[in-house]
Amino acid sequence: MQKRIVVLSMVAILGLVSYFTVRFMNSEATALNDSFTKEFIAEEFVDEDFHLFQSKTGQYRMLFPNEFQMVSEPPEFYGRQGDYYEHWAAQIFNEKSNGISYYFTVKFREDEVDFHKTRLNRMLEDNSYNGLFEELVTKDKIISHGSSFWDSNDPRGDKKDPNKYNANVFFGLIVDPDSNRSIVIDYSTICYKEELGCDLDSDAEYEFALKLMKSIDFLNP
Repeated sequence: MQKRIVVLSMVAILGLVSYFTVRFMNSEATALNDSFTKEFIAEEFVDEDFHLFQSKTGQYRMLFPNEFQMVSEPPEFYGRQGDYYEHWAAQIFNEKSNGISYYFTVKFREDEVDFHKTRLNRMLEDNSYNGLFEELVTKDKIISHGSSFWDSNDPRGDKKDPNKYNANVFFGLIVDPDSNRSIVIDYSTICYKEELGCDLDSDAEYEFALKLMKSIDFLNP
């Protein structure tokens, strides 16, 4: 069942690639040019090519890359329940991107009890190769992160060893150790046009994903 869900999720991502291909074919997409994305920008260019994203829950902030736009259509790609749940997605499409589409999702939850271990296990089942991940502990959060390779031509949806293949899936669970709040980030790079090369610097993309994870700031209620 889990593999079927993962395959369906990846198919949805590939569908979004086609959607954005049409939408952005003749324009450069940036966060500040999109009215929906701009609603969430609390401060512009707080870091080079990054803005400050403010959650509608009021529970967290994080960096948002300028070249991305949040997905507002169809509406199920953004959702919120009060101040305890929020999910959203963002993507970039660029004809000059060597045939690669870049896409990430963010899911925030505040639970009544500690479900962090359950969230970690589910994230690893969905994204990791053999449950591999690393843990980074900072003064205000715990980040469990990893990478894997997903072959879009593999009908089983199996993840492969990032040490043997060029990783294209990057994921992390960010936990507030002082509460039951957590965020899952999934970042995928999908080759949509092989004839353009689909050259990918996996190390650089991993660093990009980690930058987003490290930037998360859980706010005091």
